[in-house]
Amino acid sequence: MSQHVMLACSPSGTSGSLREVVLAGPASPVALTDQSASDALAVLTCPRRVAAALKGAGHVDERERVLTGSVTAVLILGLCLFTEQGYPGVLARLWPLLGAFNPSIWMHATVSGSALSQARARLPVAVLRKLFEALAGATRGEVPGMRVFDLVVTAVDGTVVDLADTFENQERYATPSGGRFPQARIVTLVECGTRRVLGAVTDSCARSEQALWDKLVTQLAPGTVNLSDRNFFSMHRWRTAAGTGAHLIWRVKNGARSLPAKVISTLADGSHLVRLRESDSMLAARRKASGNKTALRLADITARLVEFTVTTTDEAGRSRTTSFRVLTTLLDHQAYPAREVAACYAERWQVELVYKAIKSTLRGSGRRLRGQTPDLAEQEIWGLLTVYNALIDQAIAAAVDLGVDPDEISLTVVLRAARDYLASPCESCGHHANGRDLTATIAAAPLNRAHRARTSPRTAHDRRTQHTRNVIYTITITETNLPKEA
Repeated sequence: MSQHVMLACSPSGTSGSLREVVLAGPASPVALTDQSASDALAVLTCPRRVAAALKGAGHVDERERVLTGSVTAVLILGLCLFTEQGYPGVLARLWPLLGAFNPSIWMHATVSGSALSQARARLPVAVLRKLFEALAGATRGEVPGMRVFDLVVTAVDGTVVDLADTFENQERYATPSGGRFPQARIVTLVECGTRRVLGAVTDSCARSEQALWDKLVTQLAPGTVNLSDRNFFSMHRWRTAAGTGAHLIWRVKNGARSLPAKVISTLADGSHLVRLRESDSMLAARRKASGNKTALRLADITARLVEFTVTTTDEAGRSRTTSFRVLTTLLDHQAYPAREVAACYAERWQVELVYKAIKSTLRGSGRRLRGQTPDLAEQEIWGLLTVYNALIDQAIAAAVDLGVDPDEISLTVVLRAARDYLASPCESCGHHANGRDLTATIAAAPLNRAHRARTSPRTAHDRRTQHTRNVIYTITITETNLPKEA
């Protein structure tokens, strides 16, 4: 490998310039300034966080290498940021910025894509997971739209991603019926007001969303209200989630026999107090899952039921009405009126927008993960989640500067700005003055019109023939058809 000296620059760009270093010769010592080239990578991560992830995963480099565990971890994040670039392109972009992660990096022009592939294979998946967990758990300040009823709103949902069609991936990850590629399932807990991913679990698509949620539910916390779609409810999951101290607004299936509940009383706002009882089918499923064939039926529990319709009316006067049924632990109808509970449930859509941002905006529509083995694919999943959160944090910083809701900051703008920021270093050494340049660039871009009421065509045929439409949403609290308690 050819030699490369470590460059440094002063804010003026005169001291330690490229011309001076070349004239001094390759053996001349050049010290790093306080603001090193690696400052720019703070957009994604920092040496302290990477070192903690390596330690948490129990990884120690077996011998001295250019591609240490820390450098490899950062390059994986780079691959997840520059998803359209191959290994050589990402190496060329990030190499000048990696000095703080391995000082000897400056002695080498670069490494090959094959070397990076081998380095990825040596790095445990747990390192990338620890990086995600550290960033996801970092404390953030208050932003507009973060709370409803003075509670931080979170939502849970799942999605799948296509993987490379290799024998190794097929062995660990199932291919769905009618599908072409093996798929991984991801279930996340999202903070709706910021769209940050607070927690995640991943496995083969053969594992259900419910089974993965059972591993994630302990991340719920007091002071929050959690939203979920109708596929997650069971008596056991409801009791477990409520036991964390978080409040719940969970959608449940419609129909008189779909919910094992009876009405205790009807409240002044049209909602109902109900008594939930574990059904025979729920008991059988829980016994099977636990392996305890004699498990006793769970004790009854009181909840509040809000049933409502949402009528969507477009500019041409066409309307569509959908019925909803949600259960909540917010029992006080005066403090938490039914109409506001119903409106809060609409925030669950934020988790869908998170998946769209990760799968379409960041990764790119129709692009499978590049990992050819299960471990490399899982590395990439945690890397994508980490990079996504890092971009969201940039959006939040710009929103705070502008005093607006983070929804008004376009993730597409943030992504392009971050890529440009890491791809356009100064002439001497790749150093960027500070992250304020990136925040200012994001803040100067046009804002999303986040408060528009819009809807998109639902079916594949409609999506081919219709455009997104401006609409008016009307919420109407309705009666329940559940039986009344004797």
